[in-house]
Amino acid sequence: MRLIITEKPSMGRDVAAALGATRRGEGFIEGPHDIITWCVGHLVELDQPEAYDPNLKQWKMDALPIIPQSFKYHPSDRTKDQFKIIQSLLRCRDVTSVVNAADAGREGELIFDLVYMLAGCQKPVQRLWVSSLTRDAIIDGFNRLRPAAEYRGLCDSAHARHQADWLVGINATRAQTIKARRAGHDGVYSLGRVQTPTLALIVERDLAINTFVPTNYFEVVADFQSPSGTYRGLWFNHSGSRFDRRDAAEAIASKVTGQPGKIEKVEKKASKERAPLLYDLTALQRAANARYAFSAAHTLELSQSLYEKKFITYPRTSSRHLSSSVNKELKGHVEAARIGPYVEFIETILAKGKVSLSSRYVDDKKVTDHHAIIPAKQHINAQALSPDEKRIYDLLTRRFLAAFYPDAELERTTIVTEVEAEKFITRGTIIIKPGWRAVDPPGREKKADADEEGEEAELPPVSSQDPVKTLQAEALSKQTKAPARYTEASLLGAMETAGKKVEDEELRLAMRDSGLGTPATRAAIIETLLKREYITREKKSLVVTPKGIALIKMMPSPLLKSAELTGRWEQKLSLMAEGRYARDRFMSEVKEMIGELVTQIAGARIEQGPDPSQRSEVSRPDSAIDCPLCKIENRAGFLLERNGSNGKFLTCALGKEACGFISDAPKNVKQRKAMLQTACHVCRGAMRLRLPKEKGKKAALLCARHPQCQGVRWFNQQGVLEEPTAPAETGPPCPLCQTPTVKRGPATSGNYFWSCPRWRSDNSGCTSKPIWINTHDSWAGRGLST
Repeated sequence: MRLIITEKPSMGRDVAAALGATRRGEGFIEGPHDIITWCVGHLVELDQPEAYDPNLKQWKMDALPIIPQSFKYHPSDRTKDQFKIIQSLLRCRDVTSVVNAADAGREGELIFDLVYMLAGCQKPVQRLWVSSLTRDAIIDGFNRLRPAAEYRGLCDSAHARHQADWLVGINATRAQTIKARRAGHDGVYSLGRVQTPTLALIVERDLAINTFVPTNYFEVVADFQSPSGTYRGLWFNHSGSRFDRRDAAEAIASKVTGQPGKIEKVEKKASKERAPLLYDLTALQRAANARYAFSAAHTLELSQSLYEKKFITYPRTSSRHLSSSVNKELKGHVEAARIGPYVEFIETILAKGKVSLSSRYVDDKKVTDHHAIIPAKQHINAQALSPDEKRIYDLLTRRFLAAFYPDAELERTTIVTEVEAEKFITRGTIIIKPGWRAVDPPGREKKADADEEGEEAELPPVSSQDPVKTLQAEALSKQTKAPARYTEASLLGAMETAGKKVEDEELRLAMRDSGLGTPATRAAIIETLLKREYITREKKSLVVTPKGIALIKMMPSPLLKSAELTGRWEQKLSLMAEGRYARDRFMSEVKEMIGELVTQIAGARIEQGPDPSQRSEVSRPDSAIDCPLCKIENRAGFLLERNGSNGKFLTCALGKEACGFISDAPKNVKQRKAMLQTACHVCRGAMRLRLPKEKGKKAALLCARHPQCQGVRWFNQQGVLEEPTAPAETGPPCPLCQTPTVKRGPATSGNYFWSCPRWRSDNSGCTSKPIWINTHDSWAGRGLST
């Protein structure tokens, strides 16, 4: 038998359906020759420092840096049951080979390899590498399985990134927090390899805005009447178009008002504008933020949903090109989008005969893990999409179809007008042939850094030496403008180029391997900064908070604030994935940097905080409990016990905004162990304890996402945790909110039904309608109605 391990249950079901596997077991699906099982994201985690030495549970400066000789791992508490299932399957005698079918990328490689490693498996492994989840793409992928050894470099880079981030996060966070607390600053100051230089970019921009002193200047504009129409011009001379003094500008305006003049020069220049490159994830996130004000995280969520619905190709890509093999199959991708607004464009493309793209969009050397995001070959079903999903699909599809269209043909006109020996310049652009612009979404989005995007004037047909009359002229008072605040669109661009301002599309691509983070992680970095209250959103702008400014100001070392340094790390990880940089060499450099960083933080002087503390160290109490929600999201939070009006309760030390976990305080060891070690049987998330408010009632574990998720486990009268009241079996994702559906019932008829756990009868939650099934029916091929 062959064991196939996917990254998510949904992909496991897709693979099983493509391979004809139908017999469902607990945590797997079996076919004639294959067993398909799945991870639920990361099943294996790095151990905390106290696993190496119990004394490291206390945060002390003299214990830093913490650098393990070899790293230790453990199964995640919330998904340990699924890990045990995969482990038993890997050890099964009938299983002779394994297929890594996790997402094709660095993170998917890590998710699989940690499970394979901790299970102690040594069976031969092959790699499935697909960019689409359609049946044909999956079957084609299994026909082209490659030995896992070919991806060893990618696997090494995944482990190196994982361990380096742990080293930076643990050591820098502890050192900076201890130092800050000694100076009277409250809270935990979380630092990270990517989040800290990203925060430094925002702080630098906000400080530039706050210290900016505007300068007044003046310009003169005039309206001219020519034989063929009116137009406006801007005064200029050899040194520019600005006046330092109002009286000088007003003197020019008075001099030309009402006076005759002539058109000294008309210059018309034909130009062509090529269609933009296809979208990678970062470019898509920037466009969606500029056009729809979508956050980067929301765009990624929508893209992932479209991918899992098989309507687009793999979204977490850093490439804006296609491979030559994909270029041969583009007709199917084009035809799949044949609905509504795209029909006329598609018919034009198909009418040309051969459906393929030019070398501008097709370059095997510029396709790494995955090609650019394009519509998949499965025909789009608009009714299955939410309004926001439709917007993302529209952006992707129009960008893809535009690539088949010819260049836009433009005519750029420059007019120089002379009145009373003063010269005025006018510029305008006329679209002669729209070309690809006909496919572009209506109303082009503003540039990421743009403040105002003025449209160029439509000009009358004038000729050189035409007479003109100055209708009016005026002096305009203006001020220099401070730099624009970062939006998510412009911040993503800055992260992509490690802080360097680069507008040229091709040059941005050349720098993509030395940026901050990767397309798949940048959205999460921004959300982390928001959760930890280092930045806030003000409409579309990202604004640094006093806490964020304080953190960057108190950091003595430029090492972790440097966007270029972190960018070079990403570049080395990319080289490692290609087999051109040794993992041991990289980790040695990281460990050396960690030691230098801790030394610099420990020896620095920090400005006294507003509430001086007498404590010399930050001590995590021996009795402190790791926050279960933080463990899922790789944060360093732990639980604090507080007194409330209804008794003691637990909250995360990182606070409501950064984490938000809250629970009744356990009364005994059984309750404590159950809360920490039990995963929600509906969504696999963390659980919180709810104690009874009345005598005779039972305690329960509720999903930490309650009421969004209705997962609940009850304790019996003996204090033992009962089995879930609803079966743990989950079905296909809800078509409206993508939460895994759960099997409910039986009803009085003896039948069961699949229901979204977020459904509410009063429409306050998800509004998808349950679908009934017979007692022995399978969920395969069934879906919820909307």
